[in-house]
Amino acid sequence: MRGLIGYFLRSYSVSQRFFGPVAGIVIAVLILYSYKPNPVMNSYSATAVFLFVACAWLGLSFLNHEHAVQKQVVIVQLRSARRYSIGAILTLALLTLLLDLVIVMYPVMNGSFNEPAGLGRIVLAFAGHALLGWLGITLSLYLQSSWVPKASYAAGMMLILIVLSISASKVAELVPGPIVGVLLPPVFPVMDAMMNADALPVLSVLRTYAHALVYILLLAGFYIYRSGRMDYNRTT
Repeated sequence: MRGLIGYFLRSYSVSQRFFGPVAGIVIAVLILYSYKPNPVMNSYSATAVFLFVACAWLGLSFLNHEHAVQKQVVIVQLRSARRYSIGAILTLALLTLLLDLVIVMYPVMNGSFNEPAGLGRIVLAFAGHALLGWLGITLSLYLQSSWVPKASYAAGMMLILIVLSISASKVAELVPGPIVGVLLPPVFPVMDAMMNADALPVLSVLRTYAHALVYILLLAGFYIYRSGRMDYNRTT
């Protein structure tokens, strides 16, 4: 698996498709912290949402960067489409954690906050950023070219999901019942928990994080299951 992840990293870096999403999140974070001082958890909540959007974009660019024939060759060599999919997910998860670390530590090192962040809040921020980043990644799994052939449709669907996820509280007012909370990616609950982490009990924040983690694992697990049943010889 380590060799497969190394292959993905080399292939993706050579394609240079990472530049757009990475540059986008870097610029957004720099603009946010260009004004000082900033409240700790409110700022982290905002950058976590930035990371969610960037990772959704990063996931699409990563999953679509390989030529179809090259993808087929790698799957044949691995003798497992599921192993290929697991390797891709792990690579994206590692890239997310790298961005997460930079985004969380930058304001601490730069003195951008109005008070010391503290270890507890840094840990909560790191976990929250990771979860929202992985949520963006898992959404992109289902919108890559082998699942949604037209790039314009995939981009439109991704944009709709992003908007609905971030504004879930407003959507819930229009759609009564548990439908919104169950179906929509739990971006807003994690964002809200991070924003109010200083006032909420730790167990309440952890419960929200656990909900997001379960959502991520379910989406990733179903994707890995379905990827083993797809005919990649017909990928275009």
